[in-house]
Parts: sequence; structure tokens; C-alpha cells
Amino acid sequence: MRMCLATDLASKSKGRKDRIFRYALPKPIQFRAPSVPILAAQPDFIRSTGYSDPIVKSLSGTVEEIIMSVLQRTLRMFVLAAMAVAGQVGMSQEGYHPFSEPMAFDPDWQFFAPVQMQDLQDLTARQRANNGFYVAYDRMQIGLNRSDTEAASHKIDFTWGNRFDFGWMNSKESGWMFSAINVGGPNVYNQFEQNRLNQFIQLTTNPLLRPEFQNDDGIRRMFIVQDSVNVGSFSTFEANKVWRMEPYRYGGILEPMVGLRYAFFGDGAANDTYRAGSLFNTAVPPTVTGAFEDIIRDRVDTDNHMILGQVGFRYTKFINRWTLSNDMKFFGGHVYQSQSTSIVTTETTYANPVAIGATSLTENDSTDLVQPPFYSGRKSEKSTIGFDLRVEGSYKATKYLDLRGGFAMMYFARGIWRGATSTEIANTGANPNSNNQNLIMPAFTFGIALNR
Repeated sequence: MRMCLATDLASKSKGRKDRIFRYALPKPIQFRAPSVPILAAQPDFIRSTGYSDPIVKSLSGTVEEIIMSVLQRTLRMFVLAAMAVAGQVGMSQEGYHPFSEPMAFDPDWQFFAPVQMQDLQDLTARQRANNGFYVAYDRMQIGLNRSDTEAASHKIDFTWGNRFDFGWMNSKESGWMFSAINVGGPNVYNQFEQNRLNQFIQLTTNPLLRPEFQNDDGIRRMFIVQDSVNVGSFSTFEANKVWRMEPYRYGGILEPMVGLRYAFFGDGAANDTYRAGSLFNTAVPPTVTGAFEDIIRDRVDTDNHMILGQVGFRYTKFINRWTLSNDMKFFGGHVYQSQSTSIVTTETTYANPVAIGATSLTENDSTDLVQPPFYSGRKSEKSTIGFDLRVEGSYKATKYLDLRGGFAMMYFARGIWRGATSTEIANTGANPNSNNQNLIMPAFTFGIALNR
């Protein structure tokens, strides 16, 4: 009777194991339960100890069945959790999983699959508008207008920047769009190299070089004297909620949006002054005892932090392999401004006469001949309005990758503070309180987009 009961239990356990393993795991990793038991029906460690815990007694079946039951439940939980994280569960699209919609883009890693023109021509505008996650990168040749404190304030100087776009559109035709721009310039100066009093070193090792090139490379023997023309940096980040409307009669698609934007603009103003002369004693008549040279570094750094709200739209039209788009956003908000000023004079003295390559007697950042170091700071607040315009054309190079280029412009109508140094104020009458200027930034862009 005992052997029959054990055989019956083993056969039932085997059937249940086959059924659970067959349906609990995905098809690519299905396997059948082994035909031999994992553990003996009555292991030695249980038989020898006479274990009689009431919880174990209440469980029906052998130790093998208990272990298999735990394993089966663990496998079920693992498979369900993996499916939920991957966003493949059907109920995730109803809102149980917030990232199920962006992950709906499934290219099967075929990013460079060729474009099938017949498929494109058969698709409607609604079908060609991609859903799921997208990302894009653009290199920008971007300009920045000069400050009102400059004589040629109408000119624009160009530099390089980067733009990153990413976001998603779900199956209900709504989604999010994020964009970030970083520009590290321009850095335009009028500058020259001023030879120091001990600058030249006569060397005989290379007579082919001119004397001014016979310098000791290990010791800097010249000052870089700078006058800033257009120095600044810009960065911005925006987040927008987007809705996709029904296509128009000729295939155009309108996507209205509303969002927030943070923008930063930093301005730098610099003016250096170099002067040199002789040192005299107090004798009558005075005699020359040495020489001095001063370099005065006059710097003003101004920051503009902008918190902006914005509304706008994106209009898209598909023509064969081409996607033509136009983005227009209007923004407005508050500007938090701050400015710091520093004037530092470095004075160097030498023995008389100044020998070529001689070591200086003193060199420090404080002098009685000109002025001591000076530092100050102040702040202000303004408001601004403006717009962000993009006009782009994208060429579908592969099934999911587009090559694109276009034109963009950002315009801040007012509320930008750009500084003026004390040298500019004294020489040109520049206004140091000009904190309501505009900012014009046109750009030419080229880049690449995935699933855009």
C-alpha cells in the first residue's frame, strides 16, 4: 500500500510539473521536468532527526513536492516581473506601467535596414508618424549678437554648439518632448602679446632663429593683453507635453504643445591695461634704482537665469523619403540677474638695469602705483519674452535613421544683462546698468535622428 501511494503521488507530481513548466515559461526556454526525482522521497536528514514541525506536517505531499512548489512559484514571479519591466504585458498599455508606451518602439536592432519605397508610398500620414521613443542630435553653427556696450553692437559672431532632442509619443497620440542646447561661446577678443621687460633671451645654440624666438620655453615672458568684444555662453533645457492632431487633407500633421523652459546666459567683459616705467629714489636729483611693469586685469561676469513658460506647435509633412517640419514656440517669464566685478593689478619690479632674462625682484597682485585689488557684486531682476523657431528637413537614410539639417533662431526681446568694465565706462561712456538688452541667436543645424 505504501509503495502504491508513493507511485501515485509521484505520477501526479510529474504531471503537474510538466504542465506548470510547459505554460509558465516562454516558448524559447521551455523544457520538460526530469523523469527522476530531485530528492529521495524520505531523505536521511529527515528520517534521522524525526522532524515533526506542525507546519511541515500540515503540508501535503513529499519534500520533493514542497521544493518543486517553491521553485515553480519563484519562476512564475520572475517571468511576470521580467515581462512587466519590459513593457510587454497587455495591461501595461492601460496605464499600470508608466514606461510601457515609450518602450513600444521595437526596431529589432535593424537600425540600418534599407527603406522600402513602396511601403512608404502605401502608408498614410498617420501611419508614417512614428510612435514610441525617439532621440536626435544636431551640431549647431550658432551666432550671438554683441552687447549694446560695444560700438559695433549690430554685429553677430558665430560659434559651435550642440542640441539634443528626445521624447516619445504613445498610441493615444500624446507624449512628451525634451530638448537641451549647450553653447560655449563665442569668445571674441581684441588681444596682443606684450613683451615683458626681461622677455628676450639670447641663445647661440640655434643661430637660424630670430632673436625674438630665442625664448626660454619653460618661463612665460609675455603678457596676453585682452579687450573683450563678444564673450558669452548659453544653455537651455525644455520639457513639453505634446498632442498629435488628425492629419490635414494633404498630409500635414499639427502637434500643439505646452511646457516649461530653463535658460542661462552668461556674459563676460574684459579689459587689460599694461604699463611700464622706471623706479626712482628720493635723492635730489633722483636717480633710477630699478624698473616696474603692471598688468591690470579688469573683469565683469554677468549671469542671467531664466524660468520660462511656453506654448507652441510642431507641423510635419511627409514627401517620399523627406520629412519637412516647422517648430514654433513662444515663451515668457522671469530673469534672475547677478554680476561680479574684479580688478586685479600684478606689479613686477626689476633691478637697474633690467638684464635680458633677469629674474624679477618682486611680483604680486597688489600695488600702490595703480590701485589695490577690487572685488564687488550686485544683483537685479527683469522679465523677458521671446520665441524659438526651427525649420528642418530630414532625409530617411535607413528604416529608422534620418539625416537632417535646417535653420533655427532664438530671440529674447528684453531682460538680458551684459556687463561693462570700468575701462569701458571711462573710455567710451558705456552704461554698466544696461540690464534690459535683447539676445539674438540664429543657427544652422545638421544632425541625425532615430525614429523621429
